[in-house]
Amino acid sequence: MEQTIGEILKRARQLKGYTLDDLQQITKIQKKYLIAIEENDFDLMPGDFYTRAFIKQVAETVGVDGVRLLEEFQLETPKNPGGIPEEESVLADKKFISSRLSNNREAQTSVTKAWGQFKNYLPTILLGMLAVAIVFAIAQSLLNKRSTPKPAAVATTVTAQNTTTAEKAEETTVAETTQSTTTTKEIKETTIRYSYANGNSLYYTAKLAEFPANLVVTNRARTQLWARITANQKVVADGAPTTGQQLVGSIPEGTNSIVLNFGYTPVGTITLAGQEIQIPDGVSATAIYITVE
Repeated sequence: MEQTIGEILKRARQLKGYTLDDLQQITKIQKKYLIAIEENDFDLMPGDFYTRAFIKQVAETVGVDGVRLLEEFQLETPKNPGGIPEEESVLADKKFISSRLSNNREAQTSVTKAWGQFKNYLPTILLGMLAVAIVFAIAQSLLNKRSTPKPAAVATTVTAQNTTTAEKAEETTVAETTQSTTTTKEIKETTIRYSYANGNSLYYTAKLAEFPANLVVTNRARTQLWARITANQKVVADGAPTTGQQLVGSIPEGTNSIVLNFGYTPVGTITLAGQEIQIPDGVSATAIYITVE
């Protein structure tokens, strides 16, 4: 018995170790359409054009020749799913595209309108800034005049007092240096905080002391663990380490979001910049999302 398009794509996705959530994140196709494709329920698709486009994109993502797949299943991929008349199907596609174009035009109009309003207030803003600069210059001039030193009467200086003053100044400098060093160490400390769980996904926030920072997944399971690490939606590491092996991803400077995806709930340790990411007890997660502050 020949397989359907949905069965072929579903099997290829499973061999890749992708979940539907993974596929949605990679292809940017809504999950309901991915489910419809795997179940051959093309009635849910927005139109024939999108049906073919989505199938081709999903196929190429899971390692299947999308063009050849569409050619082989020409008769199985309905041009008009559900028996909808051709005119109505075309009209639905046009409405779908027209809606996207209309939203784009509205967004452009809003930006143009905001820019126009800003230009109207620009002269007032510049005048205000000029006035503030003038006031600041006058105030600075007055302060300089007041702080000008006046000739002082010659006074007798006691050597013991000079020595005491120098010692106090040295102590103050040492204290300030110590405080500055402590503050610098606090700023450079890496922290990772657990936020919440949603289904099979865990969410964290992190402050990294320096970049690049290594994200290390150590597999302690008895089988291979497929894992992928992305930083700002760019894949920095992808592999399937065996027992005791590690997958290391380098997180570059400027990163504000990190995502870890797994083929199944990982057994082992996960560290970011040397700090272990604690997974709550009893939680099965195949995706970890980290927001870098």
